Amino acid sequence: MLSESRLRLDAIHFVRALRERWVAVPAAELRRFRMHVKGQSGIFKPAELSDPLSITTTIASKYTRDTIEGSGVYYDFVPRSREHENDGLKRCAEAALPLIYFLQTKARPAEHVVFAPVYVIGWDDERRRFLVDLSEQHPDELPRPTAIKQLHLPQIRTPESPGEIRELTKSYATTTVQRRLQQARFRDAVLRAWRERCAVCELRIRPLLDAAVLDGDRGIALCATHHRAFDIGVLTIDADFVVHVDVKAAGEGERAMLLAYEGKKLTMPPL
Repeated sequence: MLSESRLRLDAIHFVRALRERWVAVPAAELRRFRMHVKGQSGIFKPAELSDPLSITTTIASKYTRDTIEGSGVYYDFVPRSREHENDGLKRCAEAALPLIYFLQTKARPAEHVVFAPVYVIGWDDERRRFLVDLSEQHPDELPRPTAIKQLHLPQIRTPESPGEIRELTKSYATTTVQRRLQQARFRDAVLRAWRERCAVCELRIRPLLDAAVLDGDRGIALCATHHRAFDIGVLTIDADFVVHVDVKAAGEGERAMLLAYEGKKLTMPPL
């Protein structure tokens, strides 16, 4: 029988491998692991472990209020009726246990941006919230207060509306953690604006869709193929939102996947 430490680390390695394959990991992929790695929301402890393994939050939730300070995010305590879950997360902080942080970017079918390993580095009983570091460094490598239990956490907030594409593109933060959180919100906003389909080929499989910056203040939803073509200049979109393709030698694949869209007029969503 595997030890709890081994199970915890195996789960973290599993979700990190998924993160390399998916921009946002589909929930169906998470179910491939030998034990549950997340719950529907909140703090999750699988039956195989004594303490929580993961935290799930959403972009759109009215209850969740993610705030950023450096590489940390605030995470509200769950209601008092589930105080044992808060106690479990406090034990994770005291023991410096690695956790998985899921940022849900879509509910149905669910998909998540994954941070792992993350650590709870403090909590505030008065404000009823935790401070979670997403830098994926062990707490010993982080500057931290001497007393872990009672932190006085300032109220620094990220943009609350996932629909403000213009503001999100201008406000990308400098740290990796902040960039990843902002990019998750940006992608969600862009895909919603484009009705979750590629602007060029209208592919509707959300896990295969990216968000690209069309110009200084607009985002565009593109499938992986057309995003790559757009990035390297094979596919361009002019000021009238007409697609142009620059291919020197065209075979069957190029004709089907690129040249078929030459001259296509895109219908832009409202700002």
